[in-house]
Amino acid sequence: MNRPLSVVVYLPEKMADWEVGYLMAELKTGRFLRAGVKLNLTTAAKSREAVPTMGGLSLVPEQTLAELDEQNIDALILPGGESWADIAAEQEVLGLATRLKARGVPIAAICGATEALAAVGLLNDVAHTSNSPDFLKSFKEYRGAELYRNEFAVRDNHVITAGSWAPVELAAQVFAELEVMTESALANWLLFWADREVSGIYGLAAEQGRRSA
Repeated sequence: MNRPLSVVVYLPEKMADWEVGYLMAELKTGRFLRAGVKLNLTTAAKSREAVPTMGGLSLVPEQTLAELDEQNIDALILPGGESWADIAAEQEVLGLATRLKARGVPIAAICGATEALAAVGLLNDVAHTSNSPDFLKSFKEYRGAELYRNEFAVRDNHVITAGSWAPVELAAQVFAELEVMTESALANWLLFWADREVSGIYGLAAEQGRRSA
């Protein structure tokens, strides 16, 4: 691929700020990514109007969903947010997710976004997790109970899911899916952020040194 990777982060109303912070920071700065990785991180929403987050921030999307170049999206990130409770109101982005999944484009969802994917049947054929297996069973289109995994984050056939308590694990699975970190960098990143071991940041600093040498 000659062009940069195109990663789109959807901004739902009352987005859960913390759920994609780790992921977006690393993709945007590129500080621990492989040498030579080129990546464009774009935010999108239903309109150009500012989207309020649960933490009180006001995020101005860079594009609307309609403006996205769908054929050149390399990954779609779906954070949690209060608006996922109204599935009908999120049909536009769920339609996009459906089309991307059919093409094998990676989709990553956390918290309420996983529930929305379940509600439209997108988790019926992939191993997945969410906030509660019992809640997913309340959706008529959901038939994936046997594929539910009690894990922080699950990646299967380009679909990544995580519970609301697992933003670090979500990010790590996205990095692995997109192959934007070396194995050692990802291991050190998880050592620092997931295991809270300070040696992880020293390992990441060493990775940076080798990359710039």
